[in-house]
Amino acid sequence: MTAKQTEKRFKKGGKTKSVSAVSPVISTIIISSTLLIILVIASFVSTNILELRLADTEFEQAKTNMLLLNEVIQNVALRQGAVSSIRFSQRSGGVGIYESAEKINITTSQGSNLYPFNSNDSFYIIKYRGGSGVSVAETNLTGSSSLIVSMSDSLGYVRVEIDNGAWIILDYLRVRVVTNTILRVGSTKYNLTEIFIIRLQLGPTSGSGTVTVKVQNMGFRTETYCLTNDVILYIRVGDKSEELVLTGSLTPVVRITEVIIRISIT
Repeated sequence: MTAKQTEKRFKKGGKTKSVSAVSPVISTIIISSTLLIILVIASFVSTNILELRLADTEFEQAKTNMLLLNEVIQNVALRQGAVSSIRFSQRSGGVGIYESAEKINITTSQGSNLYPFNSNDSFYIIKYRGGSGVSVAETNLTGSSSLIVSMSDSLGYVRVEIDNGAWIILDYLRVRVVTNTILRVGSTKYNLTEIFIIRLQLGPTSGSGTVTVKVQNMGFRTETYCLTNDVILYIRVGDKSEELVLTGSLTPVVRITEVIIRISIT
């Protein structure tokens, strides 16, 4: 008698009842199918967890790289023609340079426009887009959103923002100011205020996977303005504004130096 024909007989309420046994082949198929489904689900879950961890690791590395890039840019900004670079991984995220809708504007209380030197000049910011699985909170990594910084402060402002995903943003939309320096021209003394600005310029962009962000100092441009006593400088970026009051017995002179830093991604 075959397995399919095997019967178990028992009495219940005085009657004899027979039940056919389940085929071992069918049992094997059911068990195998169940195990296969469990295996597929476990593999899918583990793959997703691995992708999330890799995306988080890449994003953390991108934070470090963006901080290094900020230091590199400020070092390159001191020497005309200087070049340096940083490598970024783009497995789940990506780095890019974007035109800013905001510009640095410097005007005086007397209505003079001191900066930008050319109204058509564009300003750019650098952004790293995190992978879709990155889970982070908004935070400042270095610098501040203040429009006026001192010699000891970073001109670059690096932070994490959440806007349809996680972003690491680096911008230079601020000025470094050194005041109360005595400038002698012949026998005449002036109260010199120096303003330093880094303006990013768009270079060639291409490539995928691991890319190199190249930083190059394209040169300086300096303009000097002799102003009247007790003048106020207005530093504006978008809807933000800060004031710099120039007072003293000496005639104020403002020297604005702009350095162009070209950013290329290849």
